[in-house]
Amino acid sequence: MINSVKREELQRVLIIPKQCEILLVIAVGKPKEKVVIEPVGAQGDIRYWRDNEGRHYVPKRSLDDIILSY
Repeated sequence: MINSVKREELQRVLIIPKQCEILLVIAVGKPKEKVVIEPVGAQGDIRYWRDNEGRHYVPKRSLDDIILSY
């Protein structure tokens, strides 16, 4: 789901009636490139990067790192 969209432009291009509000956009389709999800490293770097073969690496934090338990 994508929240950062040009809502007014999208509404105009897709001819969506004014009484309808665009809240989120869902991207549908097959990726054009190979995406590799990997754990965030020890330094905590979350920047995306590509290798020499064009694979797109996406570091993600683990659930244990983002869910608080008391």
